[in-house]
Amino acid sequence: MKRFSLNIDQITQYLEISPPFLMIDYVKEIIPGKSAHGIKKLTENDWFFKCHMQRELVMPGTLQIETMLQTLALTIHTMERHKGKFSYITDINTKLFSKISPGYQFIIHADLSSYKRGIAKGVAVGKINDTKVCQGEFTFISPHDMPRPQVN
Repeated sequence: MKRFSLNIDQITQYLEISPPFLMIDYVKEIIPGKSAHGIKKLTENDWFFKCHMQRELVMPGTLQIETMLQTLALTIHTMERHKGKFSYITDINTKLFSKISPGYQFIIHADLSSYKRGIAKGVAVGKINDTKVCQGEFTFISPHDMPRPQVN
């Protein structure tokens, strides 16, 4: 299987998301249609630390989820048949285990479990220093790959 890495410019081409909302700095390894390892280097200069719980700098849980979603979405969007297309999130089941503060690398491992008839399912786990801080199960739909009803 083809394995490669992605820098931030390449990630934006696949996801069509740009900073500051792009939550991945680079992808250490991706196998299209299978898995991805995304990295977010957390610094005090990140925009969300400046406006969320300012007395104790904590990454918002919704952005932890978004980071997992973006990493998992790359497993779909890097597939050759999906190039230049889009998908929507339809189901999320997540757990947040620990606060995430600046000064760490937020590492996401995402695995695509299935992709059939435009429906993708997968899981993602976020870690800081080998400690699991969040996890999620996600379902995406890709309308361009979904069967269309027949009109008589």
